[in-house]
Amino acid sequence: MKSIVKCQSSIVSRFPIYCLSTLTLILSLLGRGKGEGQAKNKPRNYLRLFLALLLLLPLEINAAEAELKPGDTIGPQNWQRVQGMVGENFLSRIKAGHTIQIKEPKVFRPLKEYVEATEKYSGKVRLGPNGELQDYVAGQPFPKIDPSDPQVGQKLAWNFFWRWLGDDYKTGGAVEGGKIIRTAIEKDGSERRADLVSYFIFPRTRYTLSPRPAIPGYEHIDYMQLRVDSYPRDSAGTTTLEMRYDDPKRADDLYLYIPSIRRIRRATTTLRCQTLAPSEFNLDDINSFNGKVTDFSYKFLGEKKILANLSQEKFPFNRKKGDYLPLDEKWQVVDTYVLEITPKDPDYCYPRKVLHLNKVTYDTHWTLMWDKKGEYWKEQFGFFTPIKLPDGREVWSVGSVVIVNVQNGRSTIVTANRLYNQGYPASLWSLATLQTIMRGGSVE
Repeated sequence: MKSIVKCQSSIVSRFPIYCLSTLTLILSLLGRGKGEGQAKNKPRNYLRLFLALLLLLPLEINAAEAELKPGDTIGPQNWQRVQGMVGENFLSRIKAGHTIQIKEPKVFRPLKEYVEATEKYSGKVRLGPNGELQDYVAGQPFPKIDPSDPQVGQKLAWNFFWRWLGDDYKTGGAVEGGKIIRTAIEKDGSERRADLVSYFIFPRTRYTLSPRPAIPGYEHIDYMQLRVDSYPRDSAGTTTLEMRYDDPKRADDLYLYIPSIRRIRRATTTLRCQTLAPSEFNLDDINSFNGKVTDFSYKFLGEKKILANLSQEKFPFNRKKGDYLPLDEKWQVVDTYVLEITPKDPDYCYPRKVLHLNKVTYDTHWTLMWDKKGEYWKEQFGFFTPIKLPDGREVWSVGSVVIVNVQNGRSTIVTANRLYNQGYPASLWSLATLQTIMRGGSVE
């Protein structure tokens, strides 16, 4: 029976005709003894069963051969080998001629301080009646994941939200030039570049920098983000300030400075779905999913092997002009949890979003999105790369991220290597900073 199960689960997707024909032959062999005396023919029936099961041995071999290994090349001749391991649009590009190569896996381990915080505090963490996180201090809230747990989806969402991201970081800080490089590609292949910087701080979960474990006066804030556009000139100086509070009933604070009108205004949370022109990203696409956890429902869809890149080599990666496909980067197989996200607000822009969460880091490698008609809308994949902390220890950072709108043919590439634990003062994330920029100052 074990062989039959393997035939059904791992082989049928690649060799459905072979698998089904073999099982049919097995059933016919087992059925030939019907009508005969059971006692008389029991040895013969056992022999038939044994011979029938032997037919499955080639299937076991094929299953082993089908596993991806370093050095394998995938292209239009064998795209079936990665079906379900990449986004639908990316798979269609492989079918049409794009090739990728499999490499040795890069594995990261959580930072020592993060592990210690998990061991110290996770035992007291629990979910409230509305999915809110209670008694959380720091570390991974739910280190033991049970797929049969009816609340496993909500727990995975919180593990994703509180994954290790340093005490603070500058997105783009490790890119040459110290800024995020964003390239928007139109359907006709024309491109538009934009440069920006983004600063994050996590004032209530400090692992390395002082003060620890929280910055006094900021214990009620989960994170703050400051985003400043610097190129092209028509958008230079546009600044966004965002604050996320630990109170599930308190909405985010979101402020915008727009140079063309020289005003700072408070924005409504509906702007979270507004596209960050000219890209295909919106505010909640940052880090794959940036929504408030308690505003959504979650469903665990299972565990899955997908293709990812945890050791990106070139920044930005090599590609043809007018196309988002990486040409030289190789891919590895990664084990993930698959998490479906649906909004409680029926007017939210993404009725369905699916994340593929790395089982170790809880970062997302593939993010898939559908529209209100249930049609496939966008897919996003993110590369990662090793990076050093100021103390020399190796951690991981996002590298390049690609989002593709499969409906309008547009795509956006962002290269955003981070610098962690820079020791920024919490006062950087304030209206005073926006006023400084309004007066012609800089945060650089």
